[in-house]
Amino acid sequence: MIFEAIKSRSVSELVAQRLIDMIRKGQLVAGQQLPPERELAVLFDVGRPAVREAIRGLSLLGLVKIQQGEGNFISSLNVEDLMEPLSLLIDLHVDQINELFAARKIIEGGITRLACERLTDAEIERLRLNIDEARAALERNDHDGIRRLDIELHETIINACGNVYLQKVAQGIRLLSRKSRTITTVIPSILQSTFDDHEHIVQALAERNPAKAAEAMYRHLDHVQQHYNNYQQAGAAAPEHTNQQESV
Repeated sequence: MIFEAIKSRSVSELVAQRLIDMIRKGQLVAGQQLPPERELAVLFDVGRPAVREAIRGLSLLGLVKIQQGEGNFISSLNVEDLMEPLSLLIDLHVDQINELFAARKIIEGGITRLACERLTDAEIERLRLNIDEARAALERNDHDGIRRLDIELHETIINACGNVYLQKVAQGIRLLSRKSRTITTVIPSILQSTFDDHEHIVQALAERNPAKAAEAMYRHLDHVQQHYNNYQQAGAAAPEHTNQQESV
């Protein structure tokens, strides 16, 4: 019999699970407004960043609706249909992460093809600035900023595809890919490769070349997968340079 070490959850995952449990028990119902982040942090005895991250994750899964200026509300989706993806966040093995990468290549490659025809010139310019800001963040060792900018770039492309179902699937897969980003948004040599890949993606988008853009996204995700697998095969532990504001 093989026993494996028990891996602890992050604080944000514990908060998310607590909120899901409350939804399942009927303590939180569809349409109900959640208490403000500050109040939830006090109630759960955690930091506000953990609460913010948990709410954002539940929003990506469709469990919580974030309405700017109004607050956060429980959505009307059936939580039972969405439990499995969130539970997988606890521990994804290498083979499972490779399956996620395979799914991301198909989904985000297709999304990038669609987004190529829908992104505005202003959005493409913002993507160019995003890459410059990410390189600057690396120079000052700002890994939180790098993760934030990585999320922004991919989500800008995802949101521009114009298909809400593809958006939900892509966001759910990216949520589950957090374990790989813990590594691939910290190591400088990997980041330089990522920035180069991002530039190729954005250049193809600027050229309005859907096939080229989709291929650039596919190659980028393939590179990230290779970096992650190489890191795991080397027997290295996940970098410690993470905090409660870690991206999902």
